Amino acid sequence: MSVQVSYKKQATLGIIGIAILLLAIEAIANVWWITQIHCEFEQNEIFQDINEEKKRQLCLDFYEIKTSGDELIPDQSTESITINSLGFRGAEFSNIKPLNTYRIFMVGGSTMFGAGATSDETTIPGYLQQFLNEKDFGFDIEVINSGIQGADSNTELNLIEQKLVRFSPDLIIIYDGMNDLRASNPPNELKENWERICEFGKENDFDVTISLQPIAGFGNKVLTKQELEYTQTGEYYNKKSLIESLPVYQNYAKNLLEIKHCAKTIDLRDVFDDEVEPIYWD
Repeated sequence: MSVQVSYKKQATLGIIGIAILLLAIEAIANVWWITQIHCEFEQNEIFQDINEEKKRQLCLDFYEIKTSGDELIPDQSTESITINSLGFRGAEFSNIKPLNTYRIFMVGGSTMFGAGATSDETTIPGYLQQFLNEKDFGFDIEVINSGIQGADSNTELNLIEQKLVRFSPDLIIIYDGMNDLRASNPPNELKENWERICEFGKENDFDVTISLQPIAGFGNKVLTKQELEYTQTGEYYNKKSLIESLPVYQNYAKNLLEIKHCAKTIDLRDVFDDEVEPIYWD
């Protein structure tokens, strides 16, 4: 019996030892992972009034958000980001659209999602919701953040057709350009995706507004020194210089003018031309 007890003790100690080893490895891996994470906004002049600890936390928050395929995993939370039970950044909303409610989904990549935003309310959709809340339209308006890190027009088309349509949208606002450019998506591919989204909107009784986003160096804004550096160092996903793709982006804009079945198209390339303060951080 004493031998059997000894074996049990040894086995138990062995299991405990393995568990401690695995926990130690995980802790070391987490520390290593944190040291490898870098967000461009941490060194950006726009964020100069935010302390280093806060910037570091915003960066970690952004990278901690998990996706499954091209969708955000529901029910996630960090200090500055909440992913609700339906897989969207921000507060909960009803699966079934309430009566007397106008529902807007805002679609795009990390800019729309709110990379570097200090809260869910300081994203583009968050600010729009606050602005609309100040007006009395006689009905409720919901603005839902449907941005996903790295999303391009292919991701967005799939998101709209497979997910957003289930929530009875009245308007979908798309903010496109940078990620298609980085992925080397040709102008005709982007145009076809836009047209398919607009046609899908007509078929499912919602409006679509498509906007082409501004990019540092692609408009006439007088760039700060740091913004100028970004125009020189920005890259495609295949490591080619982003500024080399200016002619492609001009064709994106040309094709945008030819979209006929959307409620509205907006070319925002020159929207910051009169601004002298820093705007861009990537």
